[in-house]
Amino acid sequence: MNNSPLILVIDDEQPILKSLSDILSDEGYQVETLNDGNKSIDLIGKLIPDLVLLDIFMPNCNGIKTLEQIKKEYPNINVIMISGFGNISIAIECLKKGALDFIEKPLNLDEILTKIKFLNNKKNIDQTNLNLENSSINTNPKIIGQSYLFLELLQQINQIKDLLYPLLIYGEHGTGKSLFVEYLHKNSIFKNADLITINCSSFNNKEITDIINNFYLSDNSILYIKHINKLSPENQNLLLKHLEQNKNSQKKLIASSLEDLYFLVKNNLFNGALFHLLNITPIEVPSLNKRRYDIPLLCDYFLKENNKTNNKSIIFDTKAIRILRNHDWTGNVTELKNLILYIVKATKENDKIIDDLDLTKYIEEKKLDFIEEQTFTKFNSLKEATNSFEKKYLFYLLKKNMYDIKQTANILNMSVIQLKEKIQKLNLVIKS
Repeated sequence: MNNSPLILVIDDEQPILKSLSDILSDEGYQVETLNDGNKSIDLIGKLIPDLVLLDIFMPNCNGIKTLEQIKKEYPNINVIMISGFGNISIAIECLKKGALDFIEKPLNLDEILTKIKFLNNKKNIDQTNLNLENSSINTNPKIIGQSYLFLELLQQINQIKDLLYPLLIYGEHGTGKSLFVEYLHKNSIFKNADLITINCSSFNNKEITDIINNFYLSDNSILYIKHINKLSPENQNLLLKHLEQNKNSQKKLIASSLEDLYFLVKNNLFNGALFHLLNITPIEVPSLNKRRYDIPLLCDYFLKENNKTNNKSIIFDTKAIRILRNHDWTGNVTELKNLILYIVKATKENDKIIDDLDLTKYIEEKKLDFIEEQTFTKFNSLKEATNSFEKKYLFYLLKKNMYDIKQTANILNMSVIQLKEKIQKLNLVIKS
């Protein structure tokens, strides 16, 4: 894989794109082109280029506003503006908004190569590519990131951490919802209280009932209900009752959900009154694919952590970092963490520098494990996995038998009453 700097050229004129692509490729740079400025943020998120050459005036796209978006989401991305209108005031405005430099059309080859020469000086390459030794991260060692979405999330949490209103946290598997709950706990007025946690995926109904009742009878002031979308209807009613009776209490309730509770409410799968009490200050933990700028920082943290544990000094080179930034992280931060753990343990050399070929080999070796992990990581207990299988199997048989309850019950060697009870228990929605 080419290890040379990657340049993204954004311009609506095809001849300009071809000309710059040919010139820069001849000079040994990797080049990607885009003729629609409105798609620039998404493409930058996938490529994480070392430099963006951005035209100011494009149809249906304001280059200066696009520059602002780029610097907001990816503050360390280098951007050089291109314009066919030589205007000093525009150039100054671009520089004030974070542009590295300004190039006028018609393009001058020598001027372009001079302005991008810094890309070949490894000392000046964006530190997120490789050298992360001095990267600044959040003071909480487990809460890591500098991307706009990450910092915006921290700002939201800091604004509501001391409020007594319930907090609802959404996010995919592996995004770190529980870590943000710990962060809120340790940095709020509730830091001296024990954080009581309920996992609705692994606790039985009686355990959950007892914990909720004891929480509202005790002096404990902070409760975290994980996977509240799986809370039984009975305990939903119980929680609603306590919330309504303790509106003025000095207690903090936090709940996380893997599913959109509003969608569940609309489909009569979640208590609507409880949802509206929980949804006062909702936040969402973004997926890792939406905060690729943070991937090198996370890699650095997990590498240091695992190197220390395994007495090794393994590092990733620039090519490996770029592969990791462009990978599709279906398992989010948890998948990245597990991959790095696997690499450190599987690498025999204690001071190995992992390049793109090494990383590709490890990813291929781990691919089947990833598929298996992503199949099962959504389950937090054998009971949950069993229920999921039963639900899918029952739905398959019902559909195959045209939703004939009696016929399906005969196949399963069950009575019609038993099958109906099973369908109700699993919240299986079938055609009438």
